[in-house]
Amino acid sequence: MPRLGVIWRSGRAWSGALAALLVASCGDGAGSEKSKTAAESPVVTVVTVSRDGAAGAVRASGLVGYVRETTLSFKVPGVIARIGVDDGDVVRAGQTLASLNLTEYTANVAESNATLRTAESQLARARTLFEKGLVAQARLDDAQLAVDRARAASQSTGFNRAQGVIVAPTGGVILRRSAEPNQNIGAGQPVLMLGETASGLIVRAGVASADASRMKVGDSAVVRIAPGDERKGRVTRIAAKSDATTGGFDVEIAVTPVTGLRSGMVAEAEIVASGGGEVGPIRAPVLALLDARADQGVVFVVDAQSVARRRSVQTVGVERDQVMIVAGLEPGERVIATGAAYVRDGQTVTIAAAP
Repeated sequence: MPRLGVIWRSGRAWSGALAALLVASCGDGAGSEKSKTAAESPVVTVVTVSRDGAAGAVRASGLVGYVRETTLSFKVPGVIARIGVDDGDVVRAGQTLASLNLTEYTANVAESNATLRTAESQLARARTLFEKGLVAQARLDDAQLAVDRARAASQSTGFNRAQGVIVAPTGGVILRRSAEPNQNIGAGQPVLMLGETASGLIVRAGVASADASRMKVGDSAVVRIAPGDERKGRVTRIAAKSDATTGGFDVEIAVTPVTGLRSGMVAEAEIVASGGGEVGPIRAPVLALLDARADQGVVFVVDAQSVARRRSVQTVGVERDQVMIVAGLEPGERVIATGAAYVRDGQTVTIAAAP
């Protein structure tokens, strides 16, 4: 009997250990399942999309510049003797800016004049001899031809001394200096670029033909030169003809105030087109767009239960780090901004805070 009691107690202990082992095994399986589910839930960031501006708004990029930017050059060829200004210098009307070395041309003019005087003297002598019957008509004709040629040569080499000098036509700022002293330069070759301060500063920007058709002279605009630097603007000119290369139209926007502006600065303009039109497109991060082909693509929209749904969209272009979407999304929807490449349709995602 004692032996049988020992066996019974040993069997009961073994059964308890086995049950505990089974419970532990079941517990480990549930934990593994939870870990597996968490591992399969991609971590993503999302953005809530909105429409790009108000109805009729047109965005454009351009450069600040003077209304009149004049190229200055010499009217005759020669060697530059002096350039008295440099980039950024402020000049006054009538100020001498550059001059040519006229020594060589002075000598050429003197030689041409001497040749002309000699030809005229020979013509006079030939005419006298012809009247006396001592020379033929051909001799007189040759002398006249020589005078005509000498006169033409004298006129081509002779010039007013002012043609070898560049004078500022009005007050302004030297925007560019394209030549140096002792440089041999041709007639009409650019030497200086003058920005006429009296003409004022504007922003020149290019817009698509569809946008240009909705705009009018006088439309208001907001001009951004730098982050936080917003200025008022007004459309002052819309090109009558499109650019042959881009097909777009140049638009000029007057800016207020002009303090601190310099020619060549990059500006972003948002123009309120009075011609109306559809509301602007929806903006989304470029990384949100998948399978992009021409004007088609795919994004993932996350619902209130954090389930990602694949959505086909239509695009109209990219601006900096954002894609413009005109169909397939509605304002207020949440779109996966990063991590979309690792998500499947209908999959639950873990939303992380955006960096």
